[in-house]
Amino acid sequence: MLLAIDIGNTNTVIGIFKEDQLIANWRLISSHARTADEYWILVSQLCSSAEIKSKDISGIAISSVVPDLTGSFAKMSRVHLNMDPLIVSYGINLNMNVDVREPKQLGADRLCNVVAAKVKYQCPLIVVDLGTATTFDVLNEAGDYIGGAISPGLLTGSLELIRRAAQLHDIALVYPRNIIGKTTREHMQSGIFVGHIAMIEGIVKRIKGELGNSLVTVIATGGYSDEISRHTDSIDIFDKDLTLFGLYQIYQLNRK
Repeated sequence: MLLAIDIGNTNTVIGIFKEDQLIANWRLISSHARTADEYWILVSQLCSSAEIKSKDISGIAISSVVPDLTGSFAKMSRVHLNMDPLIVSYGINLNMNVDVREPKQLGADRLCNVVAAKVKYQCPLIVVDLGTATTFDVLNEAGDYIGGAISPGLLTGSLELIRRAAQLHDIALVYPRNIIGKTTREHMQSGIFVGHIAMIEGIVKRIKGELGNSLVTVIATGGYSDEISRHTDSIDIFDKDLTLFGLYQIYQLNRK
């Protein structure tokens, strides 16, 4: 079995693969306060609840955009499972060309997303990952990664607006009943949630224009992808486990 760990700025998602099937997965808060031993207690308890024995774990793959937590989970792997994890970064085998000027700066989660998307879906394609940031990653018809875009995430933008505006308060990030709101809360829901959808639709449209191809598959993943996908025609596929599946694929490409 493969233990797959996707460490994000807000959440850490842990999955267990048996062969190529994701048989269990959990979402944790990404906490700098926990030690490697504490993360092991959490992981072992979660595995136990799913009737998964730690002795059956034969490999570990980590995707991380939080260097401090990478060290904690790597230490957990070495101390408690006696294994060196595969840590995703540019330079390992991804089975694709990466045509950008600074490939070493690409987030590991984005690499996992495009590797998974290339295996599961038809190119050309766009992966929209709705997490702490909203990222757009593009594969051309040949399956080469050719670049993308980054914008503030839905929650990130909302919190920053509330932090800077004394009279605005926290809201539920859901689609409003009407675009023309009748209260400040409804105004914010419309502007933030629907505004984020409009941003996604606009960037997707412009990426398709640059590709010169409107028949581009658009896949959404990440924490807010389910809710966003329900309210736009610009997203073709919702795939909540895309990053974990990419971790599995990269591990298979690089296992010794």
